[in-house]
Amino acid sequence: MRRWMLYAVLLLSALAGWTACGLGRSATQTPETAEAEAPLRPLFSPDSPTEKRMREMGLVDVAEVDTAIRVHLVYATAENFTGCILYEDIRKAFLLPAAAEKLSDARRRLQAERPDLTLLVYDAARPFSVQERMREEAVKLGKTNYVSNPKRGGGLHNYGAAVDLTLCDAAGTPLPMGSPFDHFGPESHINRENDLLRTGKITQQEFENRKLLRRVMTGAGFSTIANEWWHFNLVSRDEAIATLQKIE
Repeated sequence: MRRWMLYAVLLLSALAGWTACGLGRSATQTPETAEAEAPLRPLFSPDSPTEKRMREMGLVDVAEVDTAIRVHLVYATAENFTGCILYEDIRKAFLLPAAAEKLSDARRRLQAERPDLTLLVYDAARPFSVQERMREEAVKLGKTNYVSNPKRGGGLHNYGAAVDLTLCDAAGTPLPMGSPFDHFGPESHINRENDLLRTGKITQQEFENRKLLRRVMTGAGFSTIANEWWHFNLVSRDEAIATLQKIE
């Protein structure tokens, strides 16, 4: 009996590992539904080894800078374009202090316009090792224009100078934006929004939600990129590579 119980435990463990990686995002679960199901972590919980290293580099925990900003790191789950858990010991959103302060400013700007809304962070500082894994998956998908090449210095996330986020209500429910986070297709492009609206690919409300997010983020000092409505940079890529420390 004990032997059969052991076999059952091993089988369940194997199945859990199989479902955690390689299946991609399911048709029924998205980062938005995962946010509703994910357990809330206690504020100011002890740092993991990776989080400790980022703090030692001078990065700060967004939740410590502004407790009104919500955080759900999508790459700490398997509900992302790779189908794998990429952040094995990261649950906090770390950024450069200047980026975190500007993000808090953006949240205040948002709530001045819409007191019922706040910001929901999907990704922030990202170790270079994770960037390499993401690039490999993007190559397989033929979507390399969505993931910066580590061999060329990586992207702003790898320096704590970029944030991926959306708008959410007081309950933490994300607002509709016309495409999911991590959508590698024209529906996520901000330079195609007029056509997307005209052809019914996004609704007027989704169009307005995107404009609101951009308005508060650029007003706080962030810049946009053309193909991801959720992505905002603190500085240029060239400036980051030349002046900032890479997160190993």
